[in-house]
Amino acid sequence: MSVARPPLPPRRKVPPPPAAAIPRTIAARIASLQLEPAEIAKPPPIPARPTAGRQSAVSRVDAVNTRPPPTWTRLSAEQLARALARPPPPPPKRFPVSSSPPDAKVSQRRLPPRFSDPAPYKDPELDAISDRGPDSGSCPECRDFAHVDSHAALFPRHSVTSLDKLAYDLTEPFPSELEKARAIFTWLHHNIVYDAEAFFSGNVQPSTAESTLSSGLAVCDGYAGLFQSLAERLGMQVHKVTGHGKGVGWAAVNSDQPIPPYSGNHAWNCAFLDGEWHLIDSCWGAGALDGSVYQQRFSPMWFTSSPREFGRTHFPEDPSYQLLSEDDGGPVSWEDYIMEPAGPIVFKDFYRLNLWPTALQPSTSTIRGGTRVVFYVFKRCEHMSTNELDNYVYMISVGNDQVPLEVVAEGGWGADVYIPRGSGEVSLFYVTTVNGQDAKGIGVRKLRSALGRTAMSFGGLAKWTVV
Repeated sequence: MSVARPPLPPRRKVPPPPAAAIPRTIAARIASLQLEPAEIAKPPPIPARPTAGRQSAVSRVDAVNTRPPPTWTRLSAEQLARALARPPPPPPKRFPVSSSPPDAKVSQRRLPPRFSDPAPYKDPELDAISDRGPDSGSCPECRDFAHVDSHAALFPRHSVTSLDKLAYDLTEPFPSELEKARAIFTWLHHNIVYDAEAFFSGNVQPSTAESTLSSGLAVCDGYAGLFQSLAERLGMQVHKVTGHGKGVGWAAVNSDQPIPPYSGNHAWNCAFLDGEWHLIDSCWGAGALDGSVYQQRFSPMWFTSSPREFGRTHFPEDPSYQLLSEDDGGPVSWEDYIMEPAGPIVFKDFYRLNLWPTALQPSTSTIRGGTRVVFYVFKRCEHMSTNELDNYVYMISVGNDQVPLEVVAEGGWGADVYIPRGSGEVSLFYVTTVNGQDAKGIGVRKLRSALGRTAMSFGGLAKWTVV
C-alpha cells in the first residue's frame, strides 16, 4: 500500500519594499556639499519577534536566471512601520562643543599608549554556506566574506528587472543579516559608479533607489539610499545618516585656526544586523576619486570598521549615530572631530594588507628630527596572524637607512629609529619581491642577508614629514 508524499513546504517569503514614508530622503543640496538633516521619526516599541524556525532555503540551480521570481505579500505603510520598529541606539550623553568627551575605556589588548580601540575576534573557516548562521561566532574584521562577494558579482545591473528581485537574488543563499548586508555592499561596488561629472559641475540631482538602479550613477546620497532600500525589502532596519565626511577636498585644520562651523556634506548608513548596530559607507567602499577621476576600487574596511575608527572620518548630525556608549567615552564633539591633528599619509596597500590605521604610530603627520621615534604597526584584528610566514617584512626608510620592524610583545611590529634633522620624509614600506619572487614569508633574518646582494621591489604603506 503506497503512502502519499506530503507536500513540499512553502517558499520562504521575503518582506516587501518599505513605504516611502520611512524615512524621509534628504533634499537635493549635495551640489553645494550641504546635506539637509534627515528627519528620523521615533519608532514605536520593539514588536515581538516570531519564534517559528526558519524554513529551509530553496535549492540552488546552475543557471541563476532559471529560478522563478519570488512572490511578494504587500503590507500597508502602518504594518511595515511596525515591522521595522526597532529603535536606533539611544543618544549618549551630549557634551558641550568646547569640551572633550571623557577618555574611552582601554582595550584589554596590550598596546602602546594611546591605543584604545578594542579588537574583534576571529571565527574558524567554515566549508559550507549553509553552516554560516547569525550566531556563527564571527566578527566582521576576521570573517571571510569571499563566498558572499563572489555571489554578489553574479547579478550585473543591466540584467536586473526590479529592486524586489535584486534584493531576493543577492541574499537568498545567506542566513544571516550581516551576510545579506555584505552582498548589497559588494553589489554596489560592482554596479554603481560615482557621478564625478555631476559632482564637480555642481549638477547633482535628487535621486531615488529606482533612478540610481536605472542610471548606475550616484553620489553618496544615492549609494546610501539604494543600500537602505534593498535592505528594507529584506526586513532589515537601516537608517540613512547625514553628516560630515573627511573626503575629497578635506584638509586638517591647524590648531591656531578658528573652529570651522559644522557643515554636512556626506551620507552613509546605520544598520541593525543580527542584533548589533553597524556603520556602513557603501560609497567609500565602492571606490575613490583620484583628482577628478573616479577609481572603482573595493574598500571593505567601510563595511567592517568599528564605530570609533569610523568616527574619525564621519561625523553624524545626530550624535546617537556615532554608536559610542558612555563606556566607550560617549559621543565625540564637533570640535574634537574637526580639530583632530592630521595623521600620516596612508597608501592603499596599507588597507589591502589588513593593517590597522587607528593603531599606526606615530599618529601625527609630522616627526621631530634629532630624536628617537618608536614606530608601531598592527593588524586590524588581534587574531590575524603575525607569523612571519604569513606576512611581508615591514621597514622604515629614513635617509639612506632602512630599518626592519620586528614582532613585538603587543602583537604587532615595532622599531626604535633615530630620525636625523633635515631628513625630509620618513617612509613605512614593505618588501614585495626578492629576486623576482613573492617576498611574503621571507622573514627579517633572510631579508638582512639579502639586502644589497639581491634585487628587491618595495611597496609604500605610510609617510611622515620630518620637522
